[in-house]
Amino acid sequence: MLKTIFNAYKEFWLNATDFKSATKRSDWWWVQLANLLISFLTIPIFLRTFGFNVYGIICILPQLAMDIRRIKDFGKDWKWIFINLVPIFGWILWFIWLGFGETGRGKTKFI
Repeated sequence: MLKTIFNAYKEFWLNATDFKSATKRSDWWWVQLANLLISFLTIPIFLRTFGFNVYGIICILPQLAMDIRRIKDFGKDWKWIFINLVPIFGWILWFIWLGFGETGRGKTKFI
């Protein structure tokens, strides 16, 4: 399991500027878990040192690339990333699409 998490996280960084390929649903989940754990560990340090979460800022581009790949796998256009600007409803919809949508270009079925 640790090898799976490490490989998903490594691919997260290696594909930081790849907006065209695909990302497996399981890899998306593993990266979210890894980022959550790293954030819990680093936020107190960065907030005291810099006053903001440096790790979160560094992760913006790779996370955006991964999310765009997942939304394309779900069968939606990249412009759907702006659904995140709608509080609560947009966040829930985004989480369902990326986290539970079936992998494979244009498939919009749920598990």
